[in-house]
Amino acid sequence: EVEVEPGLRGPEIVTMGENDPPAAEAPFSFRSLFGLDDLKISPVTPDADAVAAQILSLLPLKFFPIIVIGIIALILALAIGLGIHFDCSGKYRCRSSFKCIELTARCDGVSDCKDGEDEYRCVRVSGQNAALQVFTAATWRTMCSEDWKSHHATVACAQLGFPSYVSSDTIRVDSLEEQFREDFVSINHLLPDDKVTTLHQSVYVREGCTSGYVVTLKCSVCGLRTGSSPRIVGGNVSLLAQWPWQASLQFQGYHLCGGSVITPVWIVTAAHCVYDLYLPKSWTIQVGLVSLLDSPAPSHLVEKIIYHSKYKPKRLGNDIALMKLAGPVTFNEMIQPVCLPNSEEHFPDGKMCWTSGWGATEDGGDASPVLNHAAVPLISNKICNHRDVYGGIISPSMICAGYLKGGVDSCQGDSGGPLVCQERRVWKLVGATSFGIGCAAVNKPGVYTRITSFLDWIHEQMELRTKNCGLSHLLGSNFWRLATFYSPAHPNIQTRTQKLLMDTSGERL
Repeated sequence: EVEVEPGLRGPEIVTMGENDPPAAEAPFSFRSLFGLDDLKISPVTPDADAVAAQILSLLPLKFFPIIVIGIIALILALAIGLGIHFDCSGKYRCRSSFKCIELTARCDGVSDCKDGEDEYRCVRVSGQNAALQVFTAATWRTMCSEDWKSHHATVACAQLGFPSYVSSDTIRVDSLEEQFREDFVSINHLLPDDKVTTLHQSVYVREGCTSGYVVTLKCSVCGLRTGSSPRIVGGNVSLLAQWPWQASLQFQGYHLCGGSVITPVWIVTAAHCVYDLYLPKSWTIQVGLVSLLDSPAPSHLVEKIIYHSKYKPKRLGNDIALMKLAGPVTFNEMIQPVCLPNSEEHFPDGKMCWTSGWGATEDGGDASPVLNHAAVPLISNKICNHRDVYGGIISPSMICAGYLKGGVDSCQGDSGGPLVCQERRVWKLVGATSFGIGCAAVNKPGVYTRITSFLDWIHEQMELRTKNCGLSHLLGSNFWRLATFYSPAHPNIQTRTQKLLMDTSGERL
């Protein structure tokens, strides 16, 4: 049962009726345990039986226990060996190898992992107040305001993948969330500006801030719009400039997925939109438009496509990707970037957010020629994992939004598009449309990739490409094998998704 705190009225889960057919249960087999189909073996021929009998005669039954014990011992030895080899408890594991390094070796200015991956993701902006933090001496530490200069802000934003910074301010330590008030660093004032090229190599650890203030940072003007505020009942047609970060990702001239503009050259979308569609020249991006039919909006060419290395088409997690444009988008009244959330920023359950896209307005329908939007409340993972909802397959890196009673949802063609929430008059990208069962179905709200879970990955890709180094993940080339949960490219989209979910969770959906 899903418990609701006294005094709070949570979303009501629509329970299944007694007359609903039970889930079909397949008999247990060891082949099914390893994901293999059970096979029907034809009877062997008499000659084969004779050969088998001769072989068995060479293995007296008295040796059978010894053989079994030997096999078990070998398995245990391998398990222990692998456990020792792969155990990185309390350490940092290099993603490009099985190498483990001490946490103190991460962000210490020395490349210990292949490709120097341990020297990236060393800076972040955290919490509701956007406090600047640096990873050093094995933990995240908040930056004190002493000796802080504008040059340092430029360096910090460059490490986050932004070409410059917009503003840097200070805030009292006691105004921060508790987790950001424990460990601190300051800039080494003995270093001249031209020697400060990365923050994590230019700081020293402190027990507290002498000034009582820490640094806040803003790297881009984002999350603003001039369009009118929406009044939502179901789904509404959007106005021009109402969702200025909305992008149409078009494969060979046809709208395939949505995306979100986060900088002049970077678009966030879903990995299942681009998996196997590896040729950037096959894609164009349109922004600053409402209608797909007669839009004068120019098309932007794509330079790179990068999807999360742990995304697998037969799984549901890590469904996030980035597109880098060949040239920058010019921001204006109709085109603006959405803000990324801050690290460890929390968006409460029940908060009303908005999803938008050119997806179908009904399950199985055609994509909409005009941009639509809808208001959807955030749903806790506990409720979304209820046996009558998604049955335990929703991971912490996913977020659900919608209505358990149905009626409002994202749909086919909305994949990769934004789920945005307004926080302090600024719009933030909370999710990227990922998957669902049907569209606006009972107990099947939309599932989105939780952006806060992938901030390090996003900033690392931006930093790598800003410095023109590192490798992009350009793999595969089979369009019709695309796992299009909310994309129109697959002819049996909902059947495929439902089977995938059932295979993953073992529950009837």
